Amino acid sequence: MFKIKTTPTTFSSLKVFTSGWTKPVIATLPFIFASGTASAELLPAEKFDLSEWKITLPIDEDGNGKVDEISVKDIQTFQHEDFFYIDDEGNMVFAAPNKALTTQNSSNTRSELRHMLRGSKTRIKTHSPKNNFTVASNPISDRFAQVGGKMNATLKVQHVATRAKYPDKAPAFSVVVGQIHASKWEKKVKGFGWGNEPLKIYYKKWPQHETGSVFWTYERNLPKDDKNRTDIAYPVWGNLWKNPNDPGSEGIRLNESFSYEVNVHGDVMYLSFTAEGHETVNYAINLANGVNAYGELDQYDHPYGYTLDWNYFKAGAYNQCSTKDDDGFWYAACMGTGNWEEDKKNGDYVQVAFSELKVGESSEPSEAFKAHLISERPPEKTNEVKIGATLNKKEAMAIAQIPASALAALQQVAPDFVALEVEKEYKHDHVYLDVEGKDANGNEIEFDMLQDGDLWKIVEIQRDLNMEDLPSAVHTLIQGQEKYENIKRIIESKQFGTDVTIYEFYFVFDDGTESRKEIKSENDEVVLLSEEWKH
Repeated sequence: MFKIKTTPTTFSSLKVFTSGWTKPVIATLPFIFASGTASAELLPAEKFDLSEWKITLPIDEDGNGKVDEISVKDIQTFQHEDFFYIDDEGNMVFAAPNKALTTQNSSNTRSELRHMLRGSKTRIKTHSPKNNFTVASNPISDRFAQVGGKMNATLKVQHVATRAKYPDKAPAFSVVVGQIHASKWEKKVKGFGWGNEPLKIYYKKWPQHETGSVFWTYERNLPKDDKNRTDIAYPVWGNLWKNPNDPGSEGIRLNESFSYEVNVHGDVMYLSFTAEGHETVNYAINLANGVNAYGELDQYDHPYGYTLDWNYFKAGAYNQCSTKDDDGFWYAACMGTGNWEEDKKNGDYVQVAFSELKVGESSEPSEAFKAHLISERPPEKTNEVKIGATLNKKEAMAIAQIPASALAALQQVAPDFVALEVEKEYKHDHVYLDVEGKDANGNEIEFDMLQDGDLWKIVEIQRDLNMEDLPSAVHTLIQGQEKYENIKRIIESKQFGTDVTIYEFYFVFDDGTESRKEIKSENDEVVLLSEEWKH
């Protein structure tokens, strides 16, 4: 068996050897590589069964202007020393920089396998039913290669991107390590064929945290221009993607191994997540109706889910830290140069190492699986992300960590105040403490404190309001603003020691993004501020 090697130079040649050729086919394109850590002993296909997989890489070494795809046949004798290789521990490694070539209609790079049920039988087209699976309720399910299927993986995320212009956008600092993708049809049939994703398995770690979170998403099966087409996230370990809090011991560290099983049996997708030292987490969701994983009818989803769709598994490193600078939900404007050596040095990439990857036929879930099944929505945690949290950079703190000077200031103003939650916030080149709790009457209240040298001083006293609680002049002014109906939270912020009150209005849109408007009230005069209020 021939082995492909690339030399770490400015001009790297990729050599693919196939049995039908007496000489290697060589494609050369300028691309800067870092020296890899690929094992000199094994190719990926020698360690893992890749007889039903092709791979997409973030490069264009054949010079056709598109990302390179290595076929099932060619992957048997293929490795790439930077983006797809076996490491010294025998893991199959996938890496993808933030900035590189992407597939059509995507701004995210990937080094990712695509399951091909046809194997090397290329007479069967990629998007043929004979190369994909469907669910049992599909009336033409007998025309497919398989009804359902199973994918098992054990892996460790070794790195996620660490720099983003918009760090509070949900996809920042995350990578997708497994998914089910539905085929996209040129001609849609009965509301199917949109090419959506009933499953994406995420790992996300904020740069300032020691651990990251694992969660999965289900995308409503709707047209791209439907405002309700969005990804519904479900927790596994740690937090969901919009929650900036530190997952702590509940999270997964970089280079910490975890496993997932995706078992689509009949109409139901059964998901199981295991990791040493963590509770096993299992979910089940029917892919042939509009009922979510908590057994609740989702009135916005396609009423028949993914019933008629053609599906396939994917696994590897699908980088979610897009370099695109845009207002959209998915565009975190992550850093990257397109120079792999430089981007790797700067931490602008993702890398995932798989120690196991297997696919096969589905099976009935076991009793052990059912014992760990999550079938109801978990109770809301007190530290769950609040509306407006994506617009602020905050870190959770223990009550015991409140500085003595801050406690003294609180005691002087509100001696009966009981602190229940505290966060440290960084904005406008200042450091703040947001101390939430209850006053002597049991009312929820928050003191915002500004660090001034070694001391802390109260600058704001806040409380949440309903629309009907607003002064009439403030209500009239905000009611005239665009997207008024999207206001989901109102905070009254009295500026301590002054006659100024700032009213903060938080807008939440259908794609999950948030924005804020503020109105200043002083001596019966109200003004809509053009920028955030500063102390």
